[in-house]
Order: sequence, then structure tokens, then C-alpha cells
Amino acid sequence: MFDRHYTRLYNYAFKVLKETDLSEELVQETFIKLWENFENIKESDRSIASFLIATLKNKIIDDYRKKQARTKHTNLYTLHTTIETQIDKEWELAERIETIYTTLEKKTTEIFKLSRDTGLTYKEISEQKGISVKTVELHISKALTAFKKGLKDFF
Repeated sequence: MFDRHYTRLYNYAFKVLKETDLSEELVQETFIKLWENFENIKESDRSIASFLIATLKNKIIDDYRKKQARTKHTNLYTLHTTIETQIDKEWELAERIETIYTTLEKKTTEIFKLSRDTGLTYKEISEQKGISVKTVELHISKALTAFKKGLKDFF
């Protein structure tokens, strides 16, 4: 029975799957299922052939579904890991920025935040703080140097 049906089943599986090892494996499993259910099958050759083809088709479909589920879970895991890594990097960057702010003079931090967070021009900052534009430029330059040094690992 094995010799009579194996080649046809293997060719069918290979035509669908395009994989030698998987085709052989599923055909073997099909014959195992025949052996386990032999008592429930009518002894006609047509009944056995129908059982073998139907079983092999179901095994191919099951294998396809398993691969799809595995791919879906792998993609979800990869996405989750990527998002988690991105969040960790952003958190680390925010912590590093706060650390750099603590190393700056209070006045430099205030001026830099007015420039970057509030969007004020150097002239507007100088008028608000009662200092020259050159002094504002000096404080901004100090802050930028500190950030460039402190964030070099991130870029």
C-alpha cells in the first residue's frame, strides 16, 4: 500500500509545498494516520486513496496555518521588542538631557530653555533678562557645547 501511493502523495505535497523534507514528513504522517484509522476505512483501494489524499490535504492546510500563526507571533514579538527598545532609548535620552541641565549654570539653563522651549529670539531673551545679546549667545553656546558633548553617544 505504501509503495502504491507514496510517489503520488509525495508529488502532490511537493507541488504544493515546494519543500522536499516537509513533503516527505507530511506524507509519512499521512501513512501513520492511515495506520491508526485503518479499521475505520473500507478496504477498497478507492476508499484508501481518498482517505490518504484528504488526510494529506488537511496536513498541508494545518502546516500552513501553523506557519502563519508562527509568523504572526514572531512579527508581534519583533514589533513589541522594537517599540520597547525605542521607548527605552527615548527614556535614556530624556534622562541624559536632564542630567546635562543639572551640570549647567542656572542662568545658562534658563536662557537655553527660553530659546529652545519657548522659542524666543536672542534679542527677546536679552530684553527679558536685561543682558546683552552677546551674553545670550555665550550662554546658548555653553549649553550647546554641553549637549553636544553629553549626547554624542546618541547620534
